[in-house]
Amino acid sequence: MISKVLDETDKKIINELKKNSRISMTELGKKVYMTGQAAKNRLERLQDLGVVERYTVNVNCPVFGYTVHGLFTLHLREDRARDFYQFVRTTEFHILHCYETEGNVVFIDAHFPSEETRTEFQRILSSYGTCRLYPVVKEIHGIHPVDE
Repeated sequence: MISKVLDETDKKIINELKKNSRISMTELGKKVYMTGQAAKNRLERLQDLGVVERYTVNVNCPVFGYTVHGLFTLHLREDRARDFYQFVRTTEFHILHCYETEGNVVFIDAHFPSEETRTEFQRILSSYGTCRLYPVVKEIHGIHPVDE
């Protein structure tokens, strides 16, 4: 059985991967004071533990023409939930994150090519429940390792 205890090296590896998931094992090893092979072995262990599930890419949405950003809350009607889930799985809208919380409240983070497209998205969401838009005016970066 694989130990589920994460040590400081494991945490450093995770933080380096958060900054750059495409880092080479040689470079990762250097950053955490290991050989590339040892870093690779540690990463495989983290994957086996289910700590690292997948690698992702953060896309600079404005570069692709998605210059309008919005956060939405949706108080999902129970009788419309199945249709809403289908919409989210199949939509062409650029949804970055979609979370359902207790009380059938859904939070959605999405980018759009125009104000009109964002308004259309809000109109569609409103068919599934009560929707509120919070236009994003700027992203604030903190001291989290991903923001470095």
